[in-house]
Amino acid sequence: MRFSALTFCLAAAAASPAGAWGADGHSIVAEIAERRLTPEARTEVAALLGPGVSLASISAWADAVQTVRPETRGWHFVNIPYDAEGYDAARDCAPKAGSCVVDAIARAEEALVNEASSHDARVEALQFLVHFVADVHQPLHCIDRNDAGGSRLEVTFFGQPANLHFVWDVLLIERTTVFWGEYVRLIEERLRGDLGALVNSEGRPLDWANESHRLAKAKAYVIPEDKALGDDYVRAVKGVVDQRLAEAGIRLASALNRIWRRKDAR
Repeated sequence: MRFSALTFCLAAAAASPAGAWGADGHSIVAEIAERRLTPEARTEVAALLGPGVSLASISAWADAVQTVRPETRGWHFVNIPYDAEGYDAARDCAPKAGSCVVDAIARAEEALVNEASSHDARVEALQFLVHFVADVHQPLHCIDRNDAGGSRLEVTFFGQPANLHFVWDVLLIERTTVFWGEYVRLIEERLRGDLGALVNSEGRPLDWANESHRLAKAKAYVIPEDKALGDDYVRAVKGVVDQRLAEAGIRLASALNRIWRRKDAR
């Protein structure tokens, strides 16, 4: 099966509250990754999705598919307690809770390299992997403060009612530009400058989750008592948003390049 019209319709559907970064953020991460694929990885992606189908176009599928596959909802985040030192698999990613984003990334990678996986299963795995690598880099997807990752923390953003999770998913990105392609251009420019020195393409999903957990505590949750977010908050966190989007894209490319390099080496 090629990438179907049904999948495009699902990707265009409204994302559920569990989605990280929103559709634009996921497109940004996927585009940054696609620009860094090796020729081998690019060929494999085209073989799975069909010629001309971009990673950005399938990057929101995992959010939309939750409506028909609710068992996948817990795969988008990991509930590391606010006061914890960091990720603990037994505590934070228990199978009885539907696993978590750390395990979901590992499962998707394994399905992509498994020669026994069907074509359809590998297409699905690629869609999940593209999405979940972005999810784990959203700080509020890796912390448990009894407020659903900030979704139940009501704030105002430049005077408009919102919740903290939505601020990070959508509003901080839209504050820079309403066109995600332009955001990619701005990040690419920064990758050639100061941001490039900060981005690290190595590490494991659990390391990325720990990074997000630390940033949620150090940056995302540092809000004024009146919960009115404006220029001061944007200045304090904007660099974190850019860095996490860039890291997610670079690490996604690294994962895909490694997967198909490992497959070819067999």
